Amino acid sequence: MKAEKPALETDKEPEAPHPRETFSYVGHDAEEQALLDALRGGRMHHAWLLAGAKGLGKATLAYRFARIALGATRSGARPLDVDPEDPIARRVTAQSHPDLFILRRGLNDRGKPRREITVDEARELGAFFSLAPSEGGMRVAIIDAVDDLNRNAANAILKTLEEPPARSVLLLVCHAPGAILPTIRSRCRRLALRPVEHDLVRAALGGGKENDALVELSKGRPGRAIALKAQGLDAGNADLRRAQASIAKGDAASVLNALYDQISGEPFERLAGVLELAEEWTRAVGVEQGGERWADAWSELETLRTEAEGLDMDPRHALARAIGVLDRAAASRR
Repeated sequence: MKAEKPALETDKEPEAPHPRETFSYVGHDAEEQALLDALRGGRMHHAWLLAGAKGLGKATLAYRFARIALGATRSGARPLDVDPEDPIARRVTAQSHPDLFILRRGLNDRGKPRREITVDEARELGAFFSLAPSEGGMRVAIIDAVDDLNRNAANAILKTLEEPPARSVLLLVCHAPGAILPTIRSRCRRLALRPVEHDLVRAALGGGKENDALVELSKGRPGRAIALKAQGLDAGNADLRRAQASIAKGDAASVLNALYDQISGEPFERLAGVLELAEEWTRAVGVEQGGERWADAWSELETLRTEAEGLDMDPRHALARAIGVLDRAAASRR
């Protein structure tokens, strides 16, 4: 009998463990302690905006705190360490704890991730918080990510933020705080996560000099490094090391096509990974060279990535469009 394919999860990186399954953590000691102190001291704000670049560990931090808030026993050197075999931790991992709610993008009728969190999905948050805690403790909800809320969905969660129920906490994972509604930002306590030292990123990858290129590419984001490694990225490849320079001189085709062939995952996951890296290199070229053309190229790549994901676009066609965007940006300097 053929094994059933696992359900696609929109809030995890391809091939990498889900944040709820991750128990090791590096960096952000002060942020962990701030959450624990607020919980212990009875000064728990009802909503926390966990802000910072993608791949810093915001969602992992949210799940680490959720386990403690739901009653798991601390066990380890770090403020929010928990034994994976703790009964509450096991139920969080199994997605079976009744007092934990996760709001994330759903799937469309083709089984592919939607481009945004819809208003109907967002309304489920209010329904969750309208109930008393099932086990007499707290109710915890995680939005991953608040950036994905469409306008109506963002407005739908405002009532919960304005009138928070007792014994509840809402954790909002946010990649770009400046882009979300000010009315959401103003009702949350902001906890900003920043890039960590390279030694900590290397530790997250298990140590070893063989990971140095991945460490450099991830720019202080442990989760990003783990995700890239999980997809089989050979960051030490000479062509990849020259990727930024190749894009700058108008040779994006050799970079993006080779990268797409190298990494693993479903086609649209591989495409998203390639475009995300292309955006990072494009931003870096723009910083070096100045001018609006690279900023425009970055914006076009961002739009293309969301369109390709939402419209089920052929990956090779999307790659060709991305190459065209980058080559035009490079040619405009000549």
